[in-house]
Amino acid sequence: MAEAIGGPRGIIESVLPTLLFVVLFVTIRSVTIAAVAATAVVAVLLVARIVQRQSVSTVLGGLVAAALGAVLAIRSGEGSDFYWPGIVTNAVALLVLLASLALRRPLVGLLVGLLDPRVKNWAEEPDARRVYTRATLLFVLLYAAKLAVQLPLLLTGQVAALGAAKIAMGLPAFALIVYLVWLMHRGLLARRDRD
Repeated sequence: MAEAIGGPRGIIESVLPTLLFVVLFVTIRSVTIAAVAATAVVAVLLVARIVQRQSVSTVLGGLVAAALGAVLAIRSGEGSDFYWPGIVTNAVALLVLLASLALRRPLVGLLVGLLDPRVKNWAEEPDARRVYTRATLLFVLLYAAKLAVQLPLLLTGQVAALGAAKIAMGLPAFALIVYLVWLMHRGLLARRDRD
């Protein structure tokens, strides 16, 4: 689970841009300053990763989202528009998860099968298929909940509440789901060993 969230550094990199945007926007009411500061902090985090020769994939994605959100917010003058990239990402993730279930190839099963050779043939085993279908459903619930809570906040321009919801439903919720999926996977392997 620590790898999935990137450890303490991953937590900071995930939370800091949104937190900085919300705090600056609420205190000084400047979309431009808040958006530029949030994007700049992600750029600094990216440079730090490059200098330390570490993986930049998660921070690079964060930089693209922050920069796009900043452009949208600055163009419209609405602080809530900073969050559109995240809303769209959540909607796309939900659609991909639902499509994987409809195709009877749950996304969690595909990913775990790639990461753990012990379950590479999971699709041929009814127990494994059920486990990874349920695991995928957990992520469906997460992304559906994000959209159900965050989209109305975005559409009504509630920037502070949206930022708080994004932080609370981001890394903490993702970490919880990853932990539950890990327990389900471990349970599957334990049942296999008993048989």
